[in-house]
Amino acid sequence: MCGTIPPMTAEKLDIFDYEPACEHSSEAARRHYWAVAIGLQQVDGLEVSPYLRKVAREYVAGKRDLAATGELVRAYHGAGAGAKSGPQAVSPSAKDGDGASREADLVAQRIAELLASAPFALAPEMLQEIHRYLFQDLDPAVYQPGRFKTERMVKQEDILNGDSVLYADPLAYDMALRGAFAAEQAKSYRALEGDELAEFCHFIAFIWQVHPFAEGNTCAVAVLSELYLNQLGFTVANEPFEKHARYYRDALVRAMYRNADAGIFPEESFLVAFYENVLGRAENNLDRERLICTALFENPALIRNVDPVEALDKRNLV
Repeated sequence: MCGTIPPMTAEKLDIFDYEPACEHSSEAARRHYWAVAIGLQQVDGLEVSPYLRKVAREYVAGKRDLAATGELVRAYHGAGAGAKSGPQAVSPSAKDGDGASREADLVAQRIAELLASAPFALAPEMLQEIHRYLFQDLDPAVYQPGRFKTERMVKQEDILNGDSVLYADPLAYDMALRGAFAAEQAKSYRALEGDELAEFCHFIAFIWQVHPFAEGNTCAVAVLSELYLNQLGFTVANEPFEKHARYYRDALVRAMYRNADAGIFPEESFLVAFYENVLGRAENNLDRERLICTALFENPALIRNVDPVEALDKRNLV
């Protein structure tokens, strides 16, 4: 028995008041927000500053709340409303790192804020709102927070010997995303195992392949996937996003890369293995080398979506 349940009266059907959710967050939950937020910076090869790690530890320990932590981080990097004032702001001469650590710190802070507040709606607008929120403190001309880009891009991948996934054309962004989210809304997941997990991973990989933003697509999709899992009632483990963010991006690449001439077709098993670890169902070996497409190194002429002369390894180029 967990104790006696107090009697309810007609005047008051329950005895509990509404309270801010943040007041009930555990130390483990606070640690999780930052483990994921810092780990996801590896997607773009970024490293957060020692200062960010320090204030994150203090937040986890309960020294200050997330809003106050955000004020410190943005003041430290000269971003946000409180950047030019505040008793704990750090002078520019005392700052460590460079523009890369500035980006990593500011985005990591915003990721932690989103994970803590856990907003979610299964709609394309949610992806846009996540992107807008994450990159709001950075140069809007470069990151275009929450705005779809107008030109289809390519991005060379090392596991593809410099080839790129074929991303969606801007004319198809709205149609592709609305179709994908509508199909997902019709599903009713229960255990999220087997075929269900494969379907979930296909949805995540598909919206990633649309790649509607100029920068930050993988980060935005990763955050959306965790918020979605949280909405579905599943607990997300720290370690996969914290330590294997680069594997995550490569798994998305392999899930959506197709090159018939090279005998390479979309392979979602790597992404499924990642999310099995995320859900605490397995301890799969997340080794990036297993995702390398050797055919593109053996014959770089098979590279499809960029000029083969741009191969990273041209030794066998014919």
